[in-house]
Order: sequence, then C-alpha cells, then structure tokens
Amino acid sequence: MTLQSIIQTILSNLHLAGILALATMGILLVFKTSFTTNFAQGMMATIGVFTAAVLSTRLGVNRFVAIAAGILLSFIIGILIDTMIIRKAKNINVIGKQMITMGLVIVITAILPLVFGTVPLSFGRFFEGNLNFSIAGMNLFITKNGLFIILTSTIILGAIYTALNFTKWGLGVRATAASETVAAMMGINTRVITAMSWSLAGALGATAAILLASQTGSVESTMMVSTQVNGFLASVLGGFSSFYGPLVGAVIIPIGKAVIAIYNSMWSGVILYSLVLLAVLIKPVGLFGKKISKKV
Repeated sequence: MTLQSIIQTILSNLHLAGILALATMGILLVFKTSFTTNFAQGMMATIGVFTAAVLSTRLGVNRFVAIAAGILLSFIIGILIDTMIIRKAKNINVIGKQMITMGLVIVITAILPLVFGTVPLSFGRFFEGNLNFSIAGMNLFITKNGLFIILTSTIILGAIYTALNFTKWGLGVRATAASETVAAMMGINTRVITAMSWSLAGALGATAAILLASQTGSVESTMMVSTQVNGFLASVLGGFSSFYGPLVGAVIIPIGKAVIAIYNSMWSGVILYSLVLLAVLIKPVGLFGKKISKKV
C-alpha cells in the first residue's frame, strides 16, 4: 500500500477518534470521581440522540433545538443516576457499583423501544460533500461533516481540559480523584463534583452519539455499543490514572484499526485488540498511567 492510501485512510477515520474521545472523557470523569466503571454510558448517550432524532424528524422541531434538548436530557439523566442511585450505594464496593450500572443498561435497553419504537430513525449530516486538497503531490480529501465532527470534538475537549486545569470545578475534580475523603475535609463539596461528572458524562455521550448519527445517517438502540467498548479499551490502553492518556488511546484505537484493515480487513479488530492486550501486559497501568503507591 502507498503512503497516500495510508494518509487517506487516517483522514477518513479521524472523525471516529473525535467521537470516541468524547465518549471516553465521559467514562473517565465518572471513574475519577465516583471510582466506578459506568457501563451505562452508551445507553445514556443513546437516549439523548433518540430524543434529538424524534423531535427533529417526527415532531418538526428545529434541528439544533432538538439536539440541545437531547443533550440536556442526557445531562439530567446523569444527575438523576448519581443522586438517586449511585449516591445511595455509596457504601457498596466497586464491583457492586459496576453491577448497578450494568443493571441500568438492561433497564434502559428495555425502555428505549417502548418510548421511541423499534424502527431506526434517520439523522441527516450537518454538512454534505468533501474537501479536496493536495499535500506533497498526493490528492486527498476529507468529508465536510467529518471535519465538523473533528473540530467540534476538539473544541469541547479543549474546553473541558481548560476547566480541569484553571477552574475551581477542575480543582475539585482533581482533588476528589486523588482522595474523596481528603477533598471533603478541605471543604470541597464532593457530592456536587460527582453529580457534575455524571451529568457531563451524559452530555458528552449524547454529543458523541449525535455526531456519530450525523455521519452514519441513522439512530438505533445498539449504535453506541462499539463506542462504549472502545471507550473502556482506550481508557485501559492510555491509563485510567491520567486525564490525557485515555484520549490518546481513543485516537490510537480507531486509527490503528483502520490502518490495519488496509492490509487485512477481516482480522483488523482481532489484530488491534491483540496488540492492545500485549501493551497492557507489558505495562498494566497503561501507556501513560502511573503506579500509585499508598503509604500505610
């Protein structure tokens, strides 16, 4: 394969990295503040994109108003899950919390067809057509909608990272991630921090789902399953102990799979996941993770 085909493959799949990075950030925020893996992240996102699709296609609501409503609903669902369920299970161990989120997956999966029906909904692109350009004599292109997804994801993630490093909320998140008990002793309202993390996770997931739907053109109940799985994989590969490592993993996974598919499309997923497994075996804390030592 030529260098041009490899670069074109990367450009054609770069929007998937943006979508996965948004979903991964939602998983990471919940893990850092609630100390649990949120298996319901994908289903929280699916509710948001279904809401946006129903409002815009069936009820004739302005598309951007419908999108805002879908993201807001996922935001609110995140708050409700934390305050009404996770907070009540504060004294349950990590495995117990994970089982709760798995139970939420079953409940939401059963509710979705009752509320939105079983027929997939259509969802149009934000922009049509391609942008063609040349680099070093290579003729390349990227879809306008894909470029929009990349820019949108970059702006959102940039805003979150800025907030994490330069706002009181970010300080609260980092302090809670280090030690919830110590953070509370320092006057940080950890309940607000965890509630905001869950709500932002819902909003980020819904945004990722909406951007994905705009590229695929349809909305269905299982559309976020692979994104959810790859989000966990990216977090493990990059390292849960850092805020930037999982996002690097979110870029590596879709791009790596696409490049491997150039040489072997049938086994691209198996080869990628095997390489990730090998990387984790060599460095269990992830590529950018740090081993945390506790003093007794």
